[in-house]
Amino acid sequence: MSQNPSSPMGKKEKKQEGFVDVGYSIPETYGDDRIVILPRDPYWIFAYWELTEGKKQEIKSKYGNDIFENAQIVLRIHDVTGVSNFNGVNSIGFKDNSVSLNAQNWYIRVDFSGRSWCVELGLKTKDGKFILLLRSNIISLPADRVSDITDEQWMLLMGDYDRLMKLSGVDKIGVGSLEMAKLLAKRWEMLSVISSGAFSGSSSFRKPLGKERKFWLIADAELIIYGATEPTASLTVSGKPIKLNPDGTFSLRFAFPDGFQEHAIQAVSEDGVDERHITITAERKTK
Repeated sequence: MSQNPSSPMGKKEKKQEGFVDVGYSIPETYGDDRIVILPRDPYWIFAYWELTEGKKQEIKSKYGNDIFENAQIVLRIHDVTGVSNFNGVNSIGFKDNSVSLNAQNWYIRVDFSGRSWCVELGLKTKDGKFILLLRSNIISLPADRVSDITDEQWMLLMGDYDRLMKLSGVDKIGVGSLEMAKLLAKRWEMLSVISSGAFSGSSSFRKPLGKERKFWLIADAELIIYGATEPTASLTVSGKPIKLNPDGTFSLRFAFPDGFQEHAIQAVSEDGVDERHITITAERKTK
């Protein structure tokens, strides 16, 4: 009976106590012209590719036998966030990374998280012409911040989320509650709306011709105070009583104009015997 190459019963290695089946080695190539990209984290993409000899000959016959020697091998990284039917020229913006064709895999860093990407392997000639060799799939990288989804469906899940947080033991170490995360998310939502299209303003990315160049900067700040105490305690901040969450956590958001602020935090036990005090000061100077 013939041996199936994909069967785990392949080549065997001899060890001191017997034989161990190590299977067949993974082939270096598969004979397919393709490039695939995978997300690693909010800022990194992993790409791997294979370019067959047949594809190379096709390019040489069209552009000359010395095209691979005279042109630069690049990975062109396109921001295709919100782009339908990407065709290579309708992305929001792109940048080129020089690579070695024989490397067959590469880690790519992008400047913005939470966006969608497509990568092209190609040849860049001395006159700036781009010759497409392979085009990848499209992926979306996760955001590097608190989710900006604060709709009603999120609110319906708060109870389940809080229970999961308690099971993880987070409420035992005094971190901020879900309410604080929501407050941060609202701030990021505002900044996201203002900064839409920021990708094409990055100096490291080339913008498609015909689009107006824009450059901008905006910055703001708020003061968020959060913490935790015994759920049965009484809490005041700057002399005002604060209602605790059922798990004893609390979070407050304050406007933060230029100047000095001082917030005295006091927790008193249910029986009035124990007290704890913390004072937080902050100063803002906008230039």
